[in-house]
Amino acid sequence: MIDSKLNPSLPATSYTKKANEEVYESLNFEDRQDFEDAHRGHIAPLDFKIYKHDSDEVLWDMEMVEFLQGPAPETVNPSLWRNSQLQSIAGLFKVVDGVYQIRGLSISTTVIIEGKNGVIVCDTLKSIEAAKAAMELYYQHRPKKPVTAIIISQSHVDHFGGIQAVLEYAENPNIPIIVPQHYTKEAISENVLLGSIMKRRGQYQFGHVLSGGPRGTVCVGIGPIQTNGITTFELPNVEIENEIQTMEIDGLTFQFLLTPDTEAPAEMHFNIEDYKILFTSENVNKTMHQIYTVRGAKTRDALQWAGAIDKTIDLVAGKDMDALVMAHAAPVWGKENAIKHLKLQRDLYKYMHDQTVRLANHGYTMDEIAETIELPEPLNQYWGNRGYYGTLKHNVKGIYNFYLGYYSAHPSDLDPLPQVEAGKKYVQYMGGAAHVIQQAKTDYENGEYRWVAQVLKNVVMADPDNREAKSLLADTFEQLGYQAESANWRNIYLAGATELRNGVNKEVPLYDSSAVFSKVTVDDFLKLLAVKLNGPKADGKQMTINVTLTDTNENFVIYLENSVLSHKVNKLAVNPDISLHADKSTFYGMGNGRLTPEQAMAAKKLEISGDPDQWNEFLSLLDSFNPLVNIVTP
Repeated sequence: MIDSKLNPSLPATSYTKKANEEVYESLNFEDRQDFEDAHRGHIAPLDFKIYKHDSDEVLWDMEMVEFLQGPAPETVNPSLWRNSQLQSIAGLFKVVDGVYQIRGLSISTTVIIEGKNGVIVCDTLKSIEAAKAAMELYYQHRPKKPVTAIIISQSHVDHFGGIQAVLEYAENPNIPIIVPQHYTKEAISENVLLGSIMKRRGQYQFGHVLSGGPRGTVCVGIGPIQTNGITTFELPNVEIENEIQTMEIDGLTFQFLLTPDTEAPAEMHFNIEDYKILFTSENVNKTMHQIYTVRGAKTRDALQWAGAIDKTIDLVAGKDMDALVMAHAAPVWGKENAIKHLKLQRDLYKYMHDQTVRLANHGYTMDEIAETIELPEPLNQYWGNRGYYGTLKHNVKGIYNFYLGYYSAHPSDLDPLPQVEAGKKYVQYMGGAAHVIQQAKTDYENGEYRWVAQVLKNVVMADPDNREAKSLLADTFEQLGYQAESANWRNIYLAGATELRNGVNKEVPLYDSSAVFSKVTVDDFLKLLAVKLNGPKADGKQMTINVTLTDTNENFVIYLENSVLSHKVNKLAVNPDISLHADKSTFYGMGNGRLTPEQAMAAKKLEISGDPDQWNEFLSLLDSFNPLVNIVTP
């Protein structure tokens, strides 16, 4: 982490203190049911203070969350502080006899279901280190029976990243790995084309560039402060294909419900009548989730999401239910409480959807809707619907964009100047940077932080070396972060402040997803190469390349023409310019710039028929993406 002592953060201003004090008046902090639920069934805490990787890198330090004891400090929204305290309650918990949940080791939870001959693990956390720690904690307090099946409920990495660690506890390497339809495609493809920029934006959303504490990150909204580790992937061998599908797994009867195109593009719920539990993956949480994700992903279908929750209510309507289990929260016990929670979550997404579309049809723009829409009190006052992760403003913008795109329909917005050019003109029109900063200081002193942030962005974009503007903008972001109820917003504001003051921290590690990337299909990898092709550099170039992957026996041909890269799989050209023979890892390594052709040939992992210089020329046309691009400066 950057040494914060060089450019220290500031305390809360009087306006921030007042804004946070008003939160106590608007919500019922006397309601402690969530804390009772979070502690219920507690068997054991996490069995370590500091957890390290084999390389001695610290993956998780329990002291990072010790600051969450006591009342909310002035620098944290009290509602977010409450949520962060709940997220910090960690360890092994009994849901019902035979069903156990482990929380606090990752952004998500893992559920262990005891079957006839062993245990069924539902969702394997984000990393092999977290998954191993979870399994060891469970086995310290329960019979050490083998893993007999794995269920991955959806296609996001925090649900499958630790799978290789869980498989080590199976006696049979071919145990069922059960996933929703289209899981493999969605799990692998989400971060292929835009993986570099998503990871960078994720540093802001999840607070990777921040230290934990009252002036730093306090949680990620749907989980505790982010942990590190190695992400893995394994191909599944059982895919749920029917909307409602019943299956016996290790002596238990599971009833699965597919919920595609909701929180994840491939997702499913299930009911186990043997244990009277319902599992709803990430479509049901104890927070408002994101319709639009600020790290960057395809906007989600809010109507489909609400419909999936409604179908889940119908699924269990005539069944006994002792507990509702979720992927990012403590359970809800009792059928009446569970159904109430499901309905409030369903109606949350349905209300946002319907009212956004209604107001759009009245001609309101995306920004106008976000500024004016409010939830009805039954939805707004419910702790399980508060915006710790998604926010009402961003979600209604996401819904608007889902149907109408980003364009407001105003001709002035049809072809606006980009932010650097616009910033220069705004500053010129406003009388120069010094004049803008002076007015911004006055507005800052009056607590008008949203406007100051909007104005000073133009000064910094016009003149990124203006230290006074950057410092004031950092101070402004900081106060906005202190007031934010959403962990995402807090982390993003504070990360922006940190980088304005100190620059980009090049030492912050990105999570290791190489084991996932190795599973990318040839078709998806070639789509990535097409995105990496520098069109202007490729102007006038023409090339046909045959490729044979020696370890997978796959053939394909790559065509470069008209500054466009296209390909065909299971085909070779009759008269290529060059032909390559390499294993998959070598080919991917060269395409990603991690391995040169000379290194590959020296290791006898690459054979080229034709002029080797042409392959080098082709690779020179591919861009390398900077994983630490600037965000708050041009």
